[in-house]
Amino acid sequence: MKINSSILCRFFKSYFCIALVLLTIFGIQAQDIIVNTDSITTPFRKGRWLTGLSGSISSNTNKTGTSEEKTITNEFGLNLSTGRFIKDKWLLGGKINMDRASSGGNIDRTTESLFIGPFVSHYLSANNRGSLFTTLSTGYVRYREETQLNTLQVATEFSSEGGGFGTLLGLGYSYVIQEKIAFDIGFNLNLFWIGVDQEELPSGVLSSENIAISNIAFTFGFNVILDDFFF
Repeated sequence: MKINSSILCRFFKSYFCIALVLLTIFGIQAQDIIVNTDSITTPFRKGRWLTGLSGSISSNTNKTGTSEEKTITNEFGLNLSTGRFIKDKWLLGGKINMDRASSGGNIDRTTESLFIGPFVSHYLSANNRGSLFTTLSTGYVRYREETQLNTLQVATEFSSEGGGFGTLLGLGYSYVIQEKIAFDIGFNLNLFWIGVDQEELPSGVLSSENIAISNIAFTFGFNVILDDFFF
C-alpha cells in the first residue's frame, strides 16, 4: 500500500485546523481560570486512577469531474485506556487502539489495525476544572488489508496481513466535572511501520514488503477518575 503524500497533506491540514481552533478556545478559557484557581487541588493528582473510552469517526464521498463514479470512505476508531497518576499531572498506563476504514468504488478496500502498548500523558495545568494534555504511546501493531479491483474483466483481490511497531502522539483538552468525570477532545497522529505478507487472487502469487502508515484523527472521549482502582 502506497501513501499519497498530497492526500495525506490535505487530511493533515483539515484535521489540524479544526483541532487547533477547538483547542485554542479551550486553552484560552483554561488560562483565564488558572490565574485565579491553579493549585494542588488538581483532579490529576498522584495516586488516582483514570479509565477512559474515546473514539473517532468520519465519512466522505468523492466524485471526479462529470463522472458518475463515486468513492465512499468510512473510518472509525476506538481507544480503551487505563492508568495511574505516578505523580501530579503525570499519567502512566496501557491502551488498546482499534481502527477500521473501508472504501467502495472502482477499488473496494478494507483496512483494520490493532495497537497495544503503554502510554504516558502529561497534563499541563493544575487547574481543577481541566487541562490541556499531551500523550505518547509506543507498542505493537497488528494490521490487515483486503483490496479488490473492479475495473478488470476478472476481479483481482489482494490480501495483506502482518505486524510491526507503532507510535501514537496526541494533543487535547480534558474538562473535569466534580473531580470524577472528564470529557476529552483533541486529535491523534498515528505512525505505523509494518511488515506484511501479501497474496494475490486468483493467481495465488505471494510476496512480502514493509509499509509505513500515518493518519490523523479528530477524537472525543469520556473518562472516569477514581481514588482507588476498584469501586
